[in-house]
Amino acid sequence: MRLPVQDYMLSNADTAQVEDARSAVESACMQRHGFTFNPPSARGTVPVGYDEANMERRYGLTDEAVAGTHGYQLPGVADPSQEQAESDAEEKAEGRTDAWDKVLDEECIPEANEKIGIIDPTDPAGELSAQSFEVTKTQAPVTKALAAWSSCMNRAGHSLRSPLDAAADFPSDAAVGRSPSKPSRAEVRTATADVTCKKSSGLVAVWYKAEVAYQAKQIAAHKNQLQTQKSRDAKLIGNARAVLAGPDNH
Repeated sequence: MRLPVQDYMLSNADTAQVEDARSAVESACMQRHGFTFNPPSARGTVPVGYDEANMERRYGLTDEAVAGTHGYQLPGVADPSQEQAESDAEEKAEGRTDAWDKVLDEECIPEANEKIGIIDPTDPAGELSAQSFEVTKTQAPVTKALAAWSSCMNRAGHSLRSPLDAAADFPSDAAVGRSPSKPSRAEVRTATADVTCKKSSGLVAVWYKAEVAYQAKQIAAHKNQLQTQKSRDAKLIGNARAVLAGPDNH
């Protein structure tokens, strides 16, 4: 599934390219000033298919295999303590000091801003995506499908009104700062029932159809704003690719 507004969003792959290009510029700049800066690649932080629409989990959990193995947890999430240890090791290896911070902030980040650009914090596509989700969840076909999902979950022994609430009793390991763990039987049972009830109620297909229709209207009403954003992002990606294709970044 792909929503219309995603045509105006940066994918994770694009975002990672921009961040990696900025890191390349900043690293070279720091080296010229006698400092070491080796940030990890952004490509390993988020699944490749991810963007702000988050179709993987937009309507909650939808993958039966993931539900049976991971419950509501996100597969492949790194251990927070391991990430922190790696970050501490990087800082120590780079010998960060006040002078290091000053050069990065005052010389190298501005250079990356000039050569690559900045991902625009004003995000019309993301805002429209969020609005679309909120508006359509109150539309009659969606509320009917939500009620069917809830009834199905009640029959399976889970008293829940919305799939958005289903994972609330099972916070993610990353959210609570703990090491990745095997989900409990209760979590797996709830998650599996959740996916099964989404299929029997047709909830995902109904909600997706409602959003596609609503977003067509949104895009027509905000076409100029969205096109401006798309052009800006295209320039940003072009700058990033040019830097990453340089002789020092093969």
